[in-house]
Amino acid sequence: MIRQRLYNPAHLTPDELKRTFVAREDTLEEMLRLIGEQLPGRPCQHMMLIGPRGMGKTTLGLRFLYAIGDDTRLSNHWQPVAFHEESYGVVNLADFWLGALRHLTRATLENRWADRADALTSSEQDTQRLAAYALAALMDFSQESGKRLILFVENIDTVLGQVQDEREIHELRATLMERPEILILGSANAFFDAIGSYGQPFYEFFRIFKLDSVGEEDARRILMTIAERERRPEVCKNLNLERGRLETIRRLTGGNPRLLALACQMLIEAPLGSAMEDLERLIDEQTPYFKALVEGLPVQGRKVFHCLADGWRPMLAKEVADAARLSSSHASAQLKQLLEKAYVREVRLRHEKRTRYDVADRFYNIYCLLRFSRSSRDRLERLVAFLYDLFGPAGMRQMYPTALATLRADRIDEDELSEWLGVLGPRVAGDPGFAGRDDWLNQAIDVVVDRIGPNTPVMAELAVAFAEQRGSRFPERRRRAARLVDAGSLMEAEEIWRSAVEDEPRNGLAWLQLAVIRFRRNRFQDAVDALDRAVASDALRGPVPLLVVSLGLRGTSLMGLGRNSEALSVLTQATRHIDPSDTTDVARIASAIVWWVSGLLFDRLGRREEAVAALHRASECIRERDASRVRQLGAIALSKKSEVLAGMGRNDEAFGAREAVVEFVNESDSEELRVMAVTALSENGSVQMSRDAYDDAFGVWDKVGDYIRLSDSLRLRIHAVMAGLYRGAIAAKRGENDRVREVIGLAATYLRRDDPPQLLRAASEMLAELSTWLMMNGRHADAEFVSRTTIDIYPDLDQSWAIWAQAVLAQRNEERWTEAERYARRAVELGESSPMARQTLSDVLARRGRWAESLEQVGEALRVGGDEFRERERRRVADSLMSAAAAGQGPGVKRIMAEYGLVESMEPLWHGVRAELGEELESLPAEVMDAVKEVRLRISGDRGNAPGNVRTA
Repeated sequence: MIRQRLYNPAHLTPDELKRTFVAREDTLEEMLRLIGEQLPGRPCQHMMLIGPRGMGKTTLGLRFLYAIGDDTRLSNHWQPVAFHEESYGVVNLADFWLGALRHLTRATLENRWADRADALTSSEQDTQRLAAYALAALMDFSQESGKRLILFVENIDTVLGQVQDEREIHELRATLMERPEILILGSANAFFDAIGSYGQPFYEFFRIFKLDSVGEEDARRILMTIAERERRPEVCKNLNLERGRLETIRRLTGGNPRLLALACQMLIEAPLGSAMEDLERLIDEQTPYFKALVEGLPVQGRKVFHCLADGWRPMLAKEVADAARLSSSHASAQLKQLLEKAYVREVRLRHEKRTRYDVADRFYNIYCLLRFSRSSRDRLERLVAFLYDLFGPAGMRQMYPTALATLRADRIDEDELSEWLGVLGPRVAGDPGFAGRDDWLNQAIDVVVDRIGPNTPVMAELAVAFAEQRGSRFPERRRRAARLVDAGSLMEAEEIWRSAVEDEPRNGLAWLQLAVIRFRRNRFQDAVDALDRAVASDALRGPVPLLVVSLGLRGTSLMGLGRNSEALSVLTQATRHIDPSDTTDVARIASAIVWWVSGLLFDRLGRREEAVAALHRASECIRERDASRVRQLGAIALSKKSEVLAGMGRNDEAFGAREAVVEFVNESDSEELRVMAVTALSENGSVQMSRDAYDDAFGVWDKVGDYIRLSDSLRLRIHAVMAGLYRGAIAAKRGENDRVREVIGLAATYLRRDDPPQLLRAASEMLAELSTWLMMNGRHADAEFVSRTTIDIYPDLDQSWAIWAQAVLAQRNEERWTEAERYARRAVELGESSPMARQTLSDVLARRGRWAESLEQVGEALRVGGDEFRERERRRVADSLMSAAAAGQGPGVKRIMAEYGLVESMEPLWHGVRAELGEELESLPAEVMDAVKEVRLRISGDRGNAPGNVRTA
C-alpha cells in the first residue's frame, strides 16, 4: 500500500514519493530542462519555488532531486543534497556550509563528510574561518566526485532571515556567483525582500517557479492516486459523477494539493457527501493549524488579519483601519508586516489606483467565514451551490444503489444511518429519472426495519417522501387492501353472526365466524372475546383443525393488541395441536395458517431464524394441486420468508424463496395469486439489476408477461407496463435501441383507452420517467419514440410533450425545430403551471435564435416554479441565462435575476453579466471573482457559437 505524508513528504521513501507525485509534472519537466542546460564551469542558474503552505514545494523539490538521481546523464554530473525542512540552527554562513556537509553524508551515505564537519566545529571557533573551511570541504567533494552540488534549502527565506550579519548574505551571493560547483534550489511561502526588492542581495538572482493552484486534471490525478492507495477502484467510476463536488472544493481551497488530498480522502470515505460538507470537514481538520497561524501574530496584527478575513473581499487600508478601530498609520504598519510574513497579499482593481489588501491563504478566509460569520456563511453556501451546478452536479442516480449497498453493509452506526437515509430518501423520491426508486424504497425500508426499527422518525420520513411512489405497488399494501372489503358488507356479516350467537350461545362455530369478522374489522379485543367463547364450546373440541384455526386466530388478535408474549404462548399451544399425520386439506390449511402467523410473530420479536423456519413449514403445508386460494397462502408465507431472509443479509436464499413463490402460481390462477407471482419476479428482477446482471434481470422481467393477459384488470396490466419499463431501461443501458422500442411498444399494448384516466396518466408518467432517463443518457431517438408512445396512451400529459420537444431538439436537425416548438407550446398549453414546460419552450426558442422570447419563457418558468424550481433547476436556468447574455440579452438577464431573487443565489453570474455590460464591479471576494471569470468564459464561448449551437439542457 502506498503511504501518504501530507505534512512530511520527506518521510516517504523515494519510490513512495514518486508514485504519489501526480501534479506539477510540467514544472518538474521545466526544472529538469533547466538543469540539463547548465554549462560546466559557468555560474549556475539557481532556482526558487514560491507558493503558500501546502502547495507542494517540498514534494516537487524532492521529486526533482530523485529525478536527477534516476537520470544517468544528470546523476553523473550532479549530486542532490536536501536540507531538512526546518533549518532553525542556521544563524550564520558557517552553519549553512556545515549543514550542507552533514546533509551530504545523508545523500551519499559516506560518513566522512559529517565527520569532517564535526572535526571542523571542534577545532575552529572563528565563524568566518569555519565557513571557509566547510566550503572548502564541499569543493573537495566536488573535485573528487566530478559532480556539482544541488542544495535543496526549504524555507530559505527563514534561513536567510536567521543570518544575523547582512554581510554574510552578500558573501553567500558572491560565493554562488564564483563557484559553479554549487546550485541552490530554494523554497519560500511568498516573495521576500532578499529576492523581490531592488538592491537586495538576491534580487533577480533566482529563476522563480511560482506554484499556483493545481488544475482540474491534477486534482483528478490526486484523487485517483489516493483511491489506488486505499484500494477503492469504484472511485474511478464515480469520479465523473462527482466532478462538480471536486471542482468546487478545488477552487475554494485555492487548488492547494495538501487540502485537495484531504478532500479527496473525504470523497472516498463519504461518496454521498456534498461540497459544503467537505468544506466543513476540512475546516474542522485544519482548525489547530489556523489557530496556531493567527496566535503567532501580535495582538494588533491578529485583529487586522481577522478584519480582512471577515470582510471577505479586497479592502483599502482605510477600510481595514475602520473595521479594526485603529488609526490609519497603525493599520498600515500592521498590513506591511502581514505582507512581509505572507499572511496578506496586495490586490489592485482595474479601475482603482489605490492598493487593496486580501488574505493570502484563501482557505483561511473560508475558515473564518464558516466559524465566525453567519451572514457570510449564507453567502458562501450560495456560492458553493452555484459552483456545484456550474461544474456539473453529481450523477447520483448511478450512486443510489451503491449508497444503499454501503448502508446495508453495517459500517455505520444507527444515528448516521438515519441521517443518510433521511437525506437520500427525499432525493430519490424527488428524482423521477431514477427508474429504480420504488425498489430502492423497498430496500431502504428493509434496512431501517433491520437496523433501527419500524417505529422510528426515519421510517416516517421515508414513508412521507415516497407516499406517491409507493401507491399499490408494494406487496404488504396490496395484501392489506385485499383483506379489507367493503365496510358495509362486513358490518352486515357481523350482524348475522351476532344474531346467531344470541340464538345459540353455545354454538362454537358461530362464535368462530363472528371472531373472524371482528378480526377482519381490526376489532382485536372483540375477536379475542369471541374466540374465548368459541374455544370453550364443545363444538371445536372434536375437529382438531378448527381448534388450531381458533388458537391461531386468537394469537393473531393478541398480536394486533401488541400482547406479543400472550400471542406467542397461544400460537405455541396451537402448534402442539397440529397432527403431522393428518394430511386432510382442512388440517393442512389450518397448520399453514398457524405456522404463517407464528413466523410473523417471530419476526416481530427479532427471532428471525425461527421466523424463517416457521414460514418455511407454512409453505410446506401447501401442495401444487391445492386450490388457488390455498396456494395463495403458501405464496404469502414464502414472500414473507424472502423478506426476513433479505433482512438477515441472506440474499441468495431470499432470491430462492421468491422463485418458490412463482412456482406456486399458474398462468390460469386467480388475479391475486398472479399479482404475487409478478411481485416476486419484479423483486428478483430488481435484485439482478442491482448486481448489474442485466441479462438475467431482463429474463426475469420478461417472465412477468407470462402471468398477464391483455384482458386482465388494470392492476395486473400495470405490472406489465412496469416490466416493459425496466426491460426498456436495461435495453437502453446495453445500447439496444431496437429492443427499447420493441419492449416499450409491447408495454403500451397493455393499456386501453377506456381505462380510468387517472390510471392512464399514472402509466404515462412512468413512461415519461423512462423517456427522461433516456434523454439524460443521450438516447434521444429512443426518448422520442417513448414520448410518442406515451402521448398515444394519454395525450394530455405536458411532461411527455416537453420531453418530445427536448428529444427533437437534441437530435440537432434544424428542419425539425418548428416541430419541436409545436410540441413545446403544447406542453405549455397543457401545463401552464409547469416550469419545465416553460423552460423547454425557452430552450427551443433559444435554438431558433429568438432570444427575447426565450428569455421571457425563462422568467415564466421561474414565476410558476417558485423556490422549488429555482433550487432544483439552478444549473439549467444558469445555462439559459448565460446563453441569453451571450446573445446580447444582458439587460433582460439582469432584470429576470433581480425580479426572481437570483442575485444572491447566482452571485457570480450576476456580476459576470454586469461585467459583460461594461459595468465596473465593486470589490469582491477572490473566490467570487474566480467564479465570475469562469462565467465570462462560458458567455464568451456561447457568443462564438451560432444560434443553433448554444448550450441547452
